[in-house]
Amino acid sequence: MKKTQCQLMALFCMMLLVATILYICGEFLQLDMTLWPDASRSQQFIGTTVMILLTISLLPFSLRLFKFRRVNADLQERKAKALARWGTLRLLIMGLLLVVNTFLYYAFGFESTYGYLAVVTLLCLPFVVPTMNRCEAEVAKVEDGATANENDAAEEETETDEEANSSHSKL
Repeated sequence: MKKTQCQLMALFCMMLLVATILYICGEFLQLDMTLWPDASRSQQFIGTTVMILLTISLLPFSLRLFKFRRVNADLQERKAKALARWGTLRLLIMGLLLVVNTFLYYAFGFESTYGYLAVVTLLCLPFVVPTMNRCEAEVAKVEDGATANENDAAEEETETDEEANSSHSKL
């Protein structure tokens, strides 16, 4: 499990490093990364629309990836191997969205939409940081959601009983 966690953390840091290098080159070193300075409005519109749709569809998908039955069952059966496979997929999706949006921000001549999409992706990354605790928790999840729901209902009953007892003691 430790090896898998280290590989996932290396991928996570690499994606952040690439995006940071793009940012430093574009902002502080002021390298001209403009690939399409004279792109037509329709080309800009199509590029922006595609990246918006990709970002708003792939970010929730990657955040919820481990909740899908097939992925969860695979994590329960093969633990570290499945975590390496699905964790890499999750990090690649989010990391590539971050890098591509950061790059397109400079490639289209500081088009703010790409900058906002990169920031949104960056804000989602802390939810998937592959720490050892998170990796262990992902493979140790309860297979049946009904058991978790029963535990939640029992906890709510206990809290309600405690509240009722405390209100009676105040009287």
